[in-house]
Amino acid sequence: MQSFGRRVEALSGHLHAALEGAEKGVHQARVATRRLREIVPVVADTRSGRAARLRRRLKRLTAALGPVREQDVALVLLEERAGSTRDPGVVALRAHLTEQRLAALDQLQQACDAGRARRLLARLADLGHDLERASTRGHASLAGRDRRRLARRVIDRARALGAAVADAGAILIVERVHAVRIAAKRLRYALELTGELQLARTASFVSSLRRVQDILGALHDLDVLRIEAGRVRASLPPESTAATNLERMSLALDADIRQLHARYLRGGRALAALTDRVRDRLAPCLDPSIST
Repeated sequence: MQSFGRRVEALSGHLHAALEGAEKGVHQARVATRRLREIVPVVADTRSGRAARLRRRLKRLTAALGPVREQDVALVLLEERAGSTRDPGVVALRAHLTEQRLAALDQLQQACDAGRARRLLARLADLGHDLERASTRGHASLAGRDRRRLARRVIDRARALGAAVADAGAILIVERVHAVRIAAKRLRYALELTGELQLARTASFVSSLRRVQDILGALHDLDVLRIEAGRVRASLPPESTAATNLERMSLALDADIRQLHARYLRGGRALAALTDRVRDRLAPCLDPSIST
């Protein structure tokens, strides 16, 4: 299956660079793991336990890549805001983020060393070969059982996003807004797969979810930098110029976070309606027996 093969190639093409610490490799490998986590349960025989084992390994890898990616983004944001300034607070924050990234990279390399990476890619390749053999026997398209599995998965993702939006409400609670972001990301990847397999037209849904992700992703990234700036500020003499400047940065970050949250709220009702439209479209399109 081409959709599966492309996702495996994406991970294979970036995983080595990610483990070496390359910023682009970390980002692309993490995206690849998330996309693979959506397709594996659809194409692998769930009765054998193979899908569950692969998903667990991919989930651990996603989790290990995450902290490295967060520090990369925080460093980029810091450079955008502070540039090459030699302010002691900025210097201390930059050093702190760099140290945090090195620690996260070390944890990544422990969680997925070269041997684990080769074994994971080999298992994914084996699954790909099995799918190719099935294709040559005339089973290139999804079987009815797999279509139902994918339909249920998309519908479950849509329900989860709707619940996360409702739980987040209108008050800025970063953890709840982050849950909306994660749920939107999962639904988007499931819909991308649905569109690739030509089971339903999902491009408009994917575009809408990507816009929400952009807003909430920026909010999350600013919050990570704000938290790290607060930690560094707490380690400095309270009345020092460095602490004062970091406090000023934190306040500016908080203001930007609230502006992004306001943008999210303006589209919140449309996002909730989108989850209903996804369920309405996918259930009858993928299998008439599926009820929303």
